[in-house]
Amino acid sequence: MMMNESIYRLGEYLIREYENGLLRWETHFNFGVQRSGKCYIFGNILILGNWSHEESGYLQLEFSELLQKLPVWNGTHYYCFASELSDVSTGQSLMNDFLERHIALARSTGSKPLMDMSPGMFRLGRYQITVNDNGEVSWQTYGGLNRVVGGRCVFESGILFMDEQEYEGDQSKREFLKKLTQLTKWDNSVAWCRSLVLRACQHKQSENSGSIAHNQDTMDEYSFNYKPSAPYLNAYKEPNKRLLLSGFNWLEKVWHRICGGKRWLKYLIPLVLVGLMLGLVMILHSLEKKSDLHHWSKDHHEHDD
Repeated sequence: MMMNESIYRLGEYLIREYENGLLRWETHFNFGVQRSGKCYIFGNILILGNWSHEESGYLQLEFSELLQKLPVWNGTHYYCFASELSDVSTGQSLMNDFLERHIALARSTGSKPLMDMSPGMFRLGRYQITVNDNGEVSWQTYGGLNRVVGGRCVFESGILFMDEQEYEGDQSKREFLKKLTQLTKWDNSVAWCRSLVLRACQHKQSENSGSIAHNQDTMDEYSFNYKPSAPYLNAYKEPNKRLLLSGFNWLEKVWHRICGGKRWLKYLIPLVLVGLMLGLVMILHSLEKKSDLHHWSKDHHEHDD
């Protein structure tokens, strides 16, 4: 039995919200390929978990047209990626099971993130976190060449985000590390991030969101730190297949431009496709000949020696 669902768009991502509270994202990844995974809500943040499924799907133009028909996601103010966040205890990127465990714990206990922190200095990996008397939080770390660098921190939905560097000062590495090892370990947030990676879900909010909404970029596939499936892993290992894959990506972009142009251009589509495919075949054939020639030359040189 299919569950009822609501579908939204979030940048280049499609968000599915099911009646049981489950959230999933989908995005166009490559030529006719889609990737998807789970989403998690932490307060005002939608966290896109690591991709867990890959299948054949829409072309880029088709997927973009589908997104434009959907309402904008408004369930949270911000979004980011699980791979950008780190576990406070281990320093490792957040995995799906970590997010599911903390959400389940929060639901069962009704607990909320600690916001009334006592002033003091704490250790978080190689960073010193300072909480001032007025509640402001800042970070500091060794920056090399006998200097320390630092800036402010931003709290959002129980997660600590480090803003960009604002100052630097003089201090030796030994001095800084000696002081750092004596500090209490930081445990006042669910997770943390070395930069301010929050993105506004709706562009109109960026005017009033300050520095939190300054990054509106869409992440590439490296944001999802699971390994690619076997077919893609093998394709990237072999130069000829990698070139062919790049050719398909370029071919898809050309197709989109032709389809979006004047009507008479569409009659040229079969000729353009044939020409492009012949070009790719010739390039691959040329590379194989060069590779064979290189191996023959190397073997011939070894025999001469």
